[in-house]
Amino acid sequence: MLSRAGGAGRDGVACYRSSVRPLVVSVLIDLPPEHRFHVATVEALRHAADRLPAPVEVRVVPTDAIDDVDGVCTAGSAVVVGPGSPYRDQEAVHEVVRAARERGVPLVGT
Repeated sequence: MLSRAGGAGRDGVACYRSSVRPLVVSVLIDLPPEHRFHVATVEALRHAADRLPAPVEVRVVPTDAIDDVDGVCTAGSAVVVGPGSPYRDQEAVHEVVRAARERGVPLVGT
């Protein structure tokens, strides 16, 4: 499922592009990016992603930036409700949790 991307990459090694769609993990979190819980959450997901055979894209979504619940809960994705409550937009978090449960999207709360 790999196709040649054309050209050489880092260190002269050929680059390949995967035709496998990435798993998108949306992390709902309002903590500053440098906060230790924010860093730990994102790094834990990236660490786990390194062990999967498919590509994983981790998206940090501040709760007050959620204007499209469907976009956060897309098919083939997962949602992590990160640490740091109370959230800036508690209602948006509830909408995402409800939508994920109704659509069978994997959901984890920390």
